[in-house]
Amino acid sequence: MGAILVAMASAGSGVAQTWSGFVEARGFGYAERSLPREPWVIGWATAQGTVEQRVSPSLRLSATLRAEVMSTGDRDLFLDFADRDLRRTAVSLREAWLSWSVAPTVDIEAGRFLLGWGKTDGYSSADAFLPRDLTDPFADEKLPLWGLRARGQTGALRFDGVFVPIGTPWRVPVSSPRFAPVEATVAGLPVVLADGENDLPRTGWGALRLLGTFGDWDVGAWARTGVRPAPLLTPRPDRAYLDGDAVALPADRRYAREAAGGVELSRVTGSWVLRAEGAALFSADEGLGDALIWTLGAERAFGDGTLLLTLAANARGTPVDPLLLFDRAILPAFLAIWQRTERWGSWRAVWTQGLRHGDGLVKAEVSWSATDALALSLGADVPYGSRYGPFGARPDLRRARAGARWSF
Repeated sequence: MGAILVAMASAGSGVAQTWSGFVEARGFGYAERSLPREPWVIGWATAQGTVEQRVSPSLRLSATLRAEVMSTGDRDLFLDFADRDLRRTAVSLREAWLSWSVAPTVDIEAGRFLLGWGKTDGYSSADAFLPRDLTDPFADEKLPLWGLRARGQTGALRFDGVFVPIGTPWRVPVSSPRFAPVEATVAGLPVVLADGENDLPRTGWGALRLLGTFGDWDVGAWARTGVRPAPLLTPRPDRAYLDGDAVALPADRRYAREAAGGVELSRVTGSWVLRAEGAALFSADEGLGDALIWTLGAERAFGDGTLLLTLAANARGTPVDPLLLFDRAILPAFLAIWQRTERWGSWRAVWTQGLRHGDGLVKAEVSWSATDALALSLGADVPYGSRYGPFGARPDLRRARAGARWSF
């Protein structure tokens, strides 16, 4: 990171350079507590800065650094360059990449970057192999990757190839009584999951995507192979131990190899944009098995607002509880996202309905633009329904949130 910034600062005066970022403070207030040790309120402060520079017409550099602190104080102050640690680090290198236009229609990107291939909103089989950070289980945040990427176009065909030499695993929710309980008790004490051994991926994966436009249709196909970033959990009751007012059940994590291929279609029909995705996933691992995942999506604009609808499911059964697979935990599910920009700010409402256990999650947020740089927000996250689903109706997970962000 330092070398990149020094190189940018020492470039000639004719080089275009931009700085941007934000400082944000958030607070979460919970309706109830699982155990007396759980806090009623959690605070979270973030500062992030990005520098971008065009060194020449064919060469660009970008770097983003983030620093955070939480009131729970459960993280050490260190920099995890690859985001492979079990817990979200206080200092994180979000992006640090170099983009080189090797030809008029071909770009090569090397370094650390964020990736997104999904066509359907809320859930996409094309994005399912990308690592996520679920430190906040109600916020779906992608983790950046170290790798090499080539993008370009030849005739009517567009291509996107990615190679990631070392895999970045999912960061799953903190194993606490609030976020990781088990529907069982021992001697009258609740059982919660605890971190066990973590056999980190030793290799990564590669993927290729092809896209084209044929009349009214946008058509795509992709394939990838390598180590799946979502962990497989193996509970270890033989290593259970007493942890204050609960019994901790360690769960080991391992990572299986998986190959997958998929197709995607989209077209504009009247005032709607219709999308569909399908993927076949194959693994010889007995704890993972194969999957046939499909998603259907529709999008419609309403002035400065958008309504997004998505239906997703897996046509194959899983050999274990889908909750232990993370990326397939919510399937089958229906998702609706309605968002709109107003003169005074914006608002957003998200409804996720699980179709297996009848549980779901309702999220809502209102943001007020106090100035061009300062935005204030209020929101709530309300899970409901059967606690055997991925969201569950645990009162201790229902929360209100407030935040303030200053952008520069």
